[in-house]
Amino acid sequence: MIEKFRTINNHKRLVSVILVCLIAIIFFYLKGKISTMAVEGWSESITAYENSKNIDSAFKQTFLNKKNTTEYRYEELFKYFAYGHIKYQSPKGAYVNYPGEISGRGRKINGLEGFARFFPLAASWLSSNRSENVILNDTSYNLVNILKKGLLNGTDPICLEYWGDVSDYDQRIVEAADIALSLWISKDQIWVNLTSDERYRIVRWLELSINKKVGDNNWKLFPVTIIKVLESLGASNKKDLKYANELFETYKNKHYLGEGWYDDPPKGIDYYNAWSIHYALFWLDQIDPNFDHDFIKSTHSEFVKFYKFFFGKNGFPMMGRSVCYRLAAPSPIISATILSPNEISLGFAMRTLDLTWIHFIENNALQDGIMTQGYYDDDLRILDNYSGTGSCLWSLRSLIVAFYVDRSRPLFKADEQLLPVEVSNFEITNKTVGWTIIGDKSNHKISLRLNKNDSLKSYELLEYSFKNKFKELITKRPWRPDNTKALYENNIYSTDAELFIIK
Repeated sequence: MIEKFRTINNHKRLVSVILVCLIAIIFFYLKGKISTMAVEGWSESITAYENSKNIDSAFKQTFLNKKNTTEYRYEELFKYFAYGHIKYQSPKGAYVNYPGEISGRGRKINGLEGFARFFPLAASWLSSNRSENVILNDTSYNLVNILKKGLLNGTDPICLEYWGDVSDYDQRIVEAADIALSLWISKDQIWVNLTSDERYRIVRWLELSINKKVGDNNWKLFPVTIIKVLESLGASNKKDLKYANELFETYKNKHYLGEGWYDDPPKGIDYYNAWSIHYALFWLDQIDPNFDHDFIKSTHSEFVKFYKFFFGKNGFPMMGRSVCYRLAAPSPIISATILSPNEISLGFAMRTLDLTWIHFIENNALQDGIMTQGYYDDDLRILDNYSGTGSCLWSLRSLIVAFYVDRSRPLFKADEQLLPVEVSNFEITNKTVGWTIIGDKSNHKISLRLNKNDSLKSYELLEYSFKNKFKELITKRPWRPDNTKALYENNIYSTDAELFIIK
């Protein structure tokens, strides 16, 4: 009997050992799998710069005080972002690492976005004959030196802060387009003062993005922008120029819908028409006025003819992806003062821009030297997995165009003109995209009706839940909720912004 018990106990010990071994094997296997899924830099944390809350408060009072001139208020707005750029930059200046949630692409890409998406605003500031030396919170900084330092280190393959080589479908292609554009805008302040070796280094890095595979959507415009900039700077070749023309024609023929609107897969029709597509087309026209000028000008005019009704003192009816880019929405209204001046006056453009920025600044959308990662406050329900700490700086695009326009036209000194919702009620339909925009003068509410969507169905935003947080804890990468239905499939979106209020 005793021997029988010993045998049973030995079997139990053996089974226990085997189970422990199996658990250990599974654990280390999963650990290896999870470590390969983890996003680079996920566990790092960036804190806000010293005294940021007081700086936010002082800036907010300055900007919202309409007794200050418009020009002064917008110069202070630029300085707010310039200070954030400087305070969060890496030691060699090639990355700008803001506080917040990083994207699925990792911290280095987010840091590159931080540099690349501020650069065009600084370039536009410099090109508008404003000083390269700026006083920011009692300290003087030279913008040209700061930008050159980051640019030259980021494009240097032997530098620790090298931005890296470029592969197919690489986010660096997007950022390279912004860097190229910045060089074109500020060519008289930065490019002309570079040595031939420095120019060669920058061109070499930009060229890495030219013949890579890109998504069949607005991404096709990025290599076109890079090539046209290089041509204007005397650094292109015939093969690349032919490729740019073919790529643009293919994109236009496949995705242009009519009345100024483009389809933008995979989601379809949204504000990317404003802050990506027409924004890119405007700059292509400025870089090379012979590059399909008639098409760009006519489609821009058709677009703003309908789009100008979207704006009022309570913002605009938000829908679609990349919600944190929201402050870029007025961009084509500002660029229309150059491309379609008969449709959009300087006074109309300035009021559109100002009411939009006032609305979001009043609602605390600027914090710690950067835009929040949401609609008003930070909101992970609507932060896409591809959006990180520097991504929201695409919101600067309306300001980039504004400072560029102001260098040749007195935008900031224009007498503001009332917007449609301030004048009368309206209901206007664009048949091409099936959108109806409705304005109510009595309460300034603007509603966007997507006519193809079922009016009886209403989708609320899915919450950023414990399940999302647990997945992120385990995998160390973003698992934000997929809110496509709430952002694209409701019948009505309005400036009440009820969908985006955090309850």
